[in-house]
Amino acid sequence: MCTVNGADIRAVLYALVEAMQSSLSNGQAVRLGELGSLRVSIGSEGKATEKEINSSSIKNAKVIFTPGKDIKKMLDTLEYEKM
Repeated sequence: MCTVNGADIRAVLYALVEAMQSSLSNGQAVRLGELGSLRVSIGSEGKATEKEINSSSIKNAKVIFTPGKDIKKMLDTLEYEKM
C-alpha cells in the first residue's frame, strides 16, 4: 500500500523496538503520535510499612498500550454480531 519495501519496514520496526525498550526501561513513556502511547506498569506485594518495601516487592511488570483518540473513537462505535 506504499512505496516502502518490506526490508525497510522491518528495519524501522526493529529500530523502534530497540528505542522503545531503552525508553521504557528508563521509566519513560513512548509516544507514537496518533497511534497512541506505551508505558510500563508494575504491581507489588502489599507491605505494612515503607521500610519493608524493596525491589523484590515488585511483581508483574507489564507494558500498557493506550490508544490514540481516533482509535478510541473507533472502539466506541464498533458494532458486534454473533457468528
